[in-house]
Amino acid sequence: MKTITLEQAKNTRFRNLSVALGTFDGLHIGHMKLIESLLSCGGESAVFTFGNLPSDLFVADRKPMMLFTPEEKSAAFAKTGVGYLCVTAFDRGFARLGKAEFESLLVECFSPENIIAGYNYTYGRHARGNADTLEEFGERRGINVRIIPPVISDGEPVSSTRIRECLEAGSVEKANMLLGYEYALTGTVEKGEGLGRMLGFPTANLRVPAEKVIPLRGVYEVESKVDGKSYKGLCNIGTRPTVSAGIREAIEVHLLSLSGDLYGRKVTVLFKKRLRDEMKFSGAGQLVEQIKKDIEKIKP
Repeated sequence: MKTITLEQAKNTRFRNLSVALGTFDGLHIGHMKLIESLLSCGGESAVFTFGNLPSDLFVADRKPMMLFTPEEKSAAFAKTGVGYLCVTAFDRGFARLGKAEFESLLVECFSPENIIAGYNYTYGRHARGNADTLEEFGERRGINVRIIPPVISDGEPVSSTRIRECLEAGSVEKANMLLGYEYALTGTVEKGEGLGRMLGFPTANLRVPAEKVIPLRGVYEVESKVDGKSYKGLCNIGTRPTVSAGIREAIEVHLLSLSGDLYGRKVTVLFKKRLRDEMKFSGAGQLVEQIKKDIEKIKP
């Protein structure tokens, strides 16, 4: 897969190109229906997407967090078989494009034979373009437009917003089902206070990208990947109320079968199941006993 800009797309001679449109945050099971349709067209394939969430421009007080960093999105698309990933920033200039201007941009940059979009896709200033107008545009220009219906789970459409809500509620198993894979946080291990080691359960303290969705505070069963190897473990997200007076939220991972210094190394944590809330115990001894119980729950 080749990652390109709009300017590079404009200067590329595509052959029988099909292009899929969308934000694709998380590349969930609904998105994959679009990608399957894209690849079934034959010829060359491209995805036209954004490096940020369009809602970033319009939500001043609390910007939505992302399921994917730009790097994670690129890596995920590289596994799908798509030929080109065209990424642009959804900034104020792009947001000012009118419906017709956006349609002209598609022709100028991609000259597509097929366009694939979701049932709820919108485009152009004030979202005046939608699936219906995209089909009308296709008819005028002789472009085949495929509109993909929603994937329904538990009576509701699968969406990135719904998955974010699941994660923020601690429902990682539900989120994983909607994603089609296990939600992950990748971060660099930074030096902590050594509290876990003093308790007999050394932890890796992760610094993760600020834009990523963090699951609800609590203790989770996880699988951690370090240097290509996988380790079962526990992840605590919270403020460690029993042993620390701090208010800064921390992401700590205890790996069952790995010891040693991980400082500065990259660790990917796959969330499998939420075991319990983060709790304040009467003392360190009671906390240690609970951690032992948590470990027993996840042992094979």
